[in-house]
Amino acid sequence: MSNLSYYEMRKEMCKVSKLMWERRLTNAAGGNFAVRVDDNRVLISPSLMSEEKHCELVPEDFLLIDYDRNILEGTGRLSRESLMHCLILQNFKEIGCTIHAHPFYCMPFVAQAKPIPNVTEATMGRGEVGCIEWTKAYTEELSRNVYQYFEDHRETAVKKPIGMIMPMHGVVVSGPSIYMAYSMLERIECDAFCTITQNLI
Repeated sequence: MSNLSYYEMRKEMCKVSKLMWERRLTNAAGGNFAVRVDDNRVLISPSLMSEEKHCELVPEDFLLIDYDRNILEGTGRLSRESLMHCLILQNFKEIGCTIHAHPFYCMPFVAQAKPIPNVTEATMGRGEVGCIEWTKAYTEELSRNVYQYFEDHRETAVKKPIGMIMPMHGVVVSGPSIYMAYSMLERIECDAFCTITQNLI
């Protein structure tokens, strides 16, 4: 039996990271995710989980941090986007997981800074996946702009998983649990695919 804290959640996070890679929901250019496991305690994926590990993670890879991003358990490097995750998880008790990814069919919308419309029942009631203004990657400003998007959509975000676009970068989705956040990632990818192909039918 491992001495690592929150070991069962770590195993679930390994499954999700593997699915993200295999289902082309992120790529080697990046991706990261975080789960609140207790009051002021967050498990987060390590830096370069995609580029160096291709999302093949083991439970020991995940870092246990607090909202101030102090590493409490683990030896890896903290993701440069950890502030973004911590801001949302600290200030939305209804959100238990945030995922940043580069989904294959979402990326054309990301590249052109165009919202992904709600076109299936799976995202009904959440509205479109909107965009923030372009902000330089890995900066505190970007993290705070992402957080502000969630604040601006708080009424929906506290009730349902939602998604948003960082132009030229990727998407961020939320959920009350790791399973619901991952589901939201799949749902907006489906909406993106349906929107791109709508004129082919």
